[in-house]
Amino acid sequence: MKTEILDYINSLEIIDTHEHLPAFEERRQPNDVIGEFLIHYFSVDLVSAGMSQTGLDKVRGEELSVLEKWDLIERYWQASRFTGYGQAIALAARDIYGIDEINRNSIEELNRRYLESYNEQHYHKVLKEKSKIKVALLDRSGEREWDKNYFIMSHNIGSLIYPSSFNEISGIEKETGIVIYTFDDYLRACEKLIDSLYSTSKILKCALAYQRSLDFTRTEKTVAEKCFNKIIGSKNHSNTSGGFACDIELSNYLFHYIVGLARERGMVMQIHTGIQEGNGNILSNSHPALLNRIFLDYPDMKFDIFHIGYPYQSELGVMCKMFKNVYIDMCWAHIVSPVASRHILDEWLEFIPYSKINGFGGDYCFVDGVYGHQYIARRNIAEVLSEKVVCGLFSVSEACEIAKAILFDNPARLFGIED
Repeated sequence: MKTEILDYINSLEIIDTHEHLPAFEERRQPNDVIGEFLIHYFSVDLVSAGMSQTGLDKVRGEELSVLEKWDLIERYWQASRFTGYGQAIALAARDIYGIDEINRNSIEELNRRYLESYNEQHYHKVLKEKSKIKVALLDRSGEREWDKNYFIMSHNIGSLIYPSSFNEISGIEKETGIVIYTFDDYLRACEKLIDSLYSTSKILKCALAYQRSLDFTRTEKTVAEKCFNKIIGSKNHSNTSGGFACDIELSNYLFHYIVGLARERGMVMQIHTGIQEGNGNILSNSHPALLNRIFLDYPDMKFDIFHIGYPYQSELGVMCKMFKNVYIDMCWAHIVSPVASRHILDEWLEFIPYSKINGFGGDYCFVDGVYGHQYIARRNIAEVLSEKVVCGLFSVSEACEIAKAILFDNPARLFGIED
């Protein structure tokens, strides 16, 4: 029975709700396999295990051979290899490159096979043939072109809501043709840009939990305008491209303004909640419960809430149950904690309508990681559904129906993706 469910899930074409891959395969940067696999995620585990930032910078660089890099990271790699991040990389090495175990004896051969991937249609091989991904939602801040064979853009609006440099404001001027002298100029430019983004995709992305709290308390326009004028007033001939501190009051106002524009156009907003990538941040800034007021204020705006809110997944489930406009997205989660993802999916299937769950998003900057992640996600979902069949909650055919909903039908409906 479990094999039957897993086989069915493995046969499914799926929708990937979140990626950071290069928008075109030819934009993949040349790298060795260690530099590639340590772009993000697993590198966090190595640092957590005790590796220095200086050492990590060395193995990400080009001066050392792959074997020399391995000697620097081996003890940290071995200590971390059973994490979700480590599992995804091991699966990619095994199933994409035919390397059963990553170690000192195999690393050079793995690297040789990896380098050969630059001479093939690697995106097609990994995303289509091996991962069976119909389409992935892509977050590449500021990019306006992408390979439509693989991606739909989820437009990151962080720089609109939380501008932090004059270069960003100049970029908005250039893209919209509106010269920004006043706050009203900026708001008009934001509206014009949202219209332009909407013409290519109805999906927006907010990842501001990395920079600030998700508590977007309403701010009066006059207060926000004073904050904006302070920024514009600080611009001078010697500081035309530099950074500045964006006041929370300004950011709060702009968030509500952008959400209002998106709501009028029937757009969907993806929001990062929970654990932040990297080796240090303010975790409480990303608590999904901070969005409670937003969900109340915009009942007809659909929100796709990322990463199961980990480690606040139970609270996210409650809000998904309370609000018809809130959807749960399991992107990143299956490799952040495979066990937590199984446990909370087990809970959610008896707590919220399964039509509210989007089951997979790779959330990788390098394509091989996507394969490992979807492998773990399919396995997780199969295990949870099989246990429900064993306890008599539903049948095998119903389990398969739920799997297809979570991995394809739900995101297709939410994001307007045609079958």
